[in-house]
Amino acid sequence: MLQLSARTCRRLPAAWLEALVLAAGYTLYQSVQILVVGSRRSAVDRATWVWSIEQTLHVDPEVWLNHFVAERYWLVVVTGLYYGILHFAVTPLVLVWLRARRPDRYVSVRNTLVGASVAALIVYWLLPLAPPRLSVPAVIDTMKINDILSAGSPSGLAALANQYAAMPSLHVAWAVWVALAVAVAFPGARVRHLAWAYPVATTLIVMATGHHFLADAVAAALLVWVAWAVSRALGARGPGGQPGWPELAAVQPTELR
Repeated sequence: MLQLSARTCRRLPAAWLEALVLAAGYTLYQSVQILVVGSRRSAVDRATWVWSIEQTLHVDPEVWLNHFVAERYWLVVVTGLYYGILHFAVTPLVLVWLRARRPDRYVSVRNTLVGASVAALIVYWLLPLAPPRLSVPAVIDTMKINDILSAGSPSGLAALANQYAAMPSLHVAWAVWVALAVAVAFPGARVRHLAWAYPVATTLIVMATGHHFLADAVAAALLVWVAWAVSRALGARGPGGQPGWPELAAVQPTELR
């Protein structure tokens, strides 16, 4: 017991260091996203092109979903709260849980989240793209019109947020990552399949609220899978065949024995 307590004490500074690094990274991400505004004309032109491609391929459910929700106030509220809250709550909770309960599987999954987020930020910087609510005339901004979570009159950092960071959808990317994390944490459990309902629901909601095209969601899912593949390919093999890059101040598996 004393030995375990000593090991736990030695790990606490490392855990806090990693938490600070991740928090600093998220702050940097938010800051860069605010600073990178992009050209409205080019962002709308790209969105118009994406929309035309979807229509040509007959994979354009955005307007139908958006109007279906807009005509039902209770759905407007539910989808608005889902969009504005779960994205910022579920992902960090899963990350913390994974580190605490599945440290042997944590590294590669964490690196996947970081890699996908950084890649998305680069795309926002180089290729800004407007969301449907700012580029498709038929789409209604359900959150702004109904002032859900003060979307109608944003203040503070919300008022400075980049409006042309739609491709890929980070909401969907993080939701796919959550499902991936659950699948990795419970590789043999049938219940792990239920986790994929979360990114599916998120995809429907980001389209219904007018924030993203279906193409944005598809790009987000592909981005996460590429980040996961790169993390596994570049990582060193760990216990149980779980790959992962060298962990930044993380719990060493040998300490758990």
